Amino acid sequence: WSAVMSSDAGGDGWEGRQWDDMVERCAAVVDRLRTIRRADDEDDRGAAELTRALEEIVALIADDEEYVPALGAARGHDLLARLVTHRVSEVASAAADAMEACARHCPPGASFPGDVDEPSHAIMRVGTLAAPLTLRMRHVREGYGSGERRRIPNIAWDSGLVLARWISRHPELVAGKSVLEIGAGLGAPSMAAARRGASTVALTDADPLATRNAAYNARMNLGRVASAKVACVVHDWNDESDLSDSDSDDSDETNHGTDRGRATCSLGRALERFGGFRRSDEEGGGDWANGDGANEVETSRLEVETSRLEVETSRRFATFDVVLGADVVHERGMAQGVARMLVRHLGRSPDAVAVIVNPAPAHRSGAADLPSALESNGMAFASTRVTSAMLRVGVMEETEDVRLDMFLVRRRE
Repeated sequence: WSAVMSSDAGGDGWEGRQWDDMVERCAAVVDRLRTIRRADDEDDRGAAELTRALEEIVALIADDEEYVPALGAARGHDLLARLVTHRVSEVASAAADAMEACARHCPPGASFPGDVDEPSHAIMRVGTLAAPLTLRMRHVREGYGSGERRRIPNIAWDSGLVLARWISRHPELVAGKSVLEIGAGLGAPSMAAARRGASTVALTDADPLATRNAAYNARMNLGRVASAKVACVVHDWNDESDLSDSDSDDSDETNHGTDRGRATCSLGRALERFGGFRRSDEEGGGDWANGDGANEVETSRLEVETSRLEVETSRRFATFDVVLGADVVHERGMAQGVARMLVRHLGRSPDAVAVIVNPAPAHRSGAADLPSALESNGMAFASTRVTSAMLRVGVMEETEDVRLDMFLVRRRE
């Protein structure tokens, strides 16, 4: 197996198109537009054909946002700008709609208008022989050339690959449960959790470009149906300012009693803005967000058409059955940040668990502080060195000697 392959490989569930095919499709539409425009027909037929071609561009972009840079590669951006001033109002309006679609759906790191190269991808094989799962993860365009990746969220880290594979081999961990991933980057663990039956997944990262890109990767790898259960939101789990009287020892009833019981933490607010967050104790919600009554959730509520990201609010913090983190401690002080995050967001059910995969202290600054940080914040944990060849096979050659530790964390009884 290989963790990273050339960009012409696709994932098992990949719904995107090959770049050359997309550019060719756009070039055909652009040629039609230019041909009709040069003819400058005075009758309604020419205007109608222009309008239909412009509407086709909008439809292509709605299907896959990579058609925006593909249109630029086909020299179509400038043509759209010229057609906005077309003498026929219907054509001008359709061109304006196409321009708006391009501006709104331009991929992170790309530019509109402009000529953009094809995206690069990391191919991550995270499934099993019985249940294959290959993720084709688009990188945010960075403009450094030669395919170099410099931004931390843009790298297919070995920790994320191993954690995603572990989830695929232990689907009972996430099936029917609410999942939070912190510092997700490309988000392979979140997508493995969604594919393995998680009811809802909150994929978070402090980088807005990372979450924007992850939303695309989720839709392309999981399909529109399964990806609807994945909320990709901006959240800095290491931000100490996200403290309020939620940290007090007041009763849950007191904390639920304000703001109509909704979480007032930054993550809860972000999920509300996403449009899927609501209290689990609302009518019909039950207590499944903490693992209680998970088997009683109605099947219709797990169907993506009606799926909404539901999390319990405890002490005004959004909490989850499962919390995932890969390579989240790589600087001094980050271990305490992880522990504080678990105090806030790990559910209070005995079944609630966090799974952290991180390079060993020899490879990451601050990693040695994680055990003491967890203990001092009321967490019990078991840790092990990742040695399984099934989990580690195919890691990047330059990091194959990096030792990885896995932590299973629960609240101390």
